[in-house]
Amino acid sequence: GRPAAGVANGTDALVIALHALGVGPGDEVVTTPYTFYATAEAIARVGATPVFADIDPATYCLDPEAAEARIGPATRALLPVHIFGHPADMAALRSLADARGLALVEDAAQAFGAATADGEVGTFGDAATFSFFPTKNFPGRGDGGMVVSRDEELDERVRRLRFHGSADKV
Repeated sequence: GRPAAGVANGTDALVIALHALGVGPGDEVVTTPYTFYATAEAIARVGATPVFADIDPATYCLDPEAAEARIGPATRALLPVHIFGHPADMAALRSLADARGLALVEDAAQAFGAATADGEVGTFGDAATFSFFPTKNFPGRGDGGMVVSRDEELDERVRRLRFHGSADKV
């Protein structure tokens, strides 16, 4: 499986994942406006600009063609959200990210355990984020989050970022 690191909450998971992937000031991240505001907030917190693209009316998730139309010279990443347990079209979004040299971060806060014929959520992105807030489909007793990384190198960056850059408690 992929390496995973626990973090304080789902918003921190998004912020840390974006930061670990090098997304920052001057960058744009294409995402959906049809989500909890933490998705766009996380993009803004790393200094990047959220760029909204329309949703697929069948899944309510980021439409890959709409996302492609919003990619510009400053675009650094795609950030689809699996909403209400409906997985985004990750095969198409992975292909788009690869073709354009973009990072792909899955916001899977509302889709723990969801899958399509192409695979499970959390397995397509360079990073995938989860939330264990009490209202989520896999809740914690308080709050919590997780970043699933594509490889050990990214996981190491995530673990350092979750502890203020220190390697002491990674």
